[in-house]
Amino acid sequence: MSQDAGRTGTDLQGASAARAAKAHVRRLVAGDSRVNGVGLSRASGAWAVKVNVVDGADHPELPPTVDGVEVRVTAVGRISARAS
Repeated sequence: MSQDAGRTGTDLQGASAARAAKAHVRRLVAGDSRVNGVGLSRASGAWAVKVNVVDGADHPELPPTVDGVEVRVTAVGRISARAS
């Protein structure tokens, strides 16, 4: 099943813009050890690029929006593998 199955035309445009903005943000933070990951999130019906960082006080300076899509920075701490 397509990741876009069941979405409306406006939602598809928003999702497409968000994916493009995510790619842009990934390029902006590439190689920055303060960043754990870049993904997409939704709040109040709007798409946003979510940047997970180690420390909320020490993160890359990013624009509030990229290509019209909000950029949200969230401190999640250091991520490491756990033994099973």
